[in-house]
Amino acid sequence: MKRFLRATVAPAIFLGLTVYFGYNAVNGSRGFIAQAREQAEIAKARTDLKTVTARRGRWEAKVAALKSNAIQADMLNQQARAVLNLANPADLVVPVKPGQAPGAESSAAAD
Repeated sequence: MKRFLRATVAPAIFLGLTVYFGYNAVNGSRGFIAQAREQAEIAKARTDLKTVTARRGRWEAKVAALKSNAIQADMLNQQARAVLNLANPADLVVPVKPGQAPGAESSAAAD
């Protein structure tokens, strides 16, 4: 019996250590599953970075257009009137009925 224990204790300990390290290699905090999860997070972060970088570029272009030497007076006037819903006294204004599409009068009159 003593001989049997000596023959099985050492392999059992090594088998236990192998199982322990094998389990941690797969499921541990630095294992294969955790590494795959971190790679997915990195890919998502890179995608978010591209989105934010593009958004920042658009904002930088808008800010650059607001600099005093870059503003075109006629474009500023047009945008201001569109936002404020105002018209220049020299502009020609054609009232359109709410449900009518522009240009529909000319096609209806032609029939």
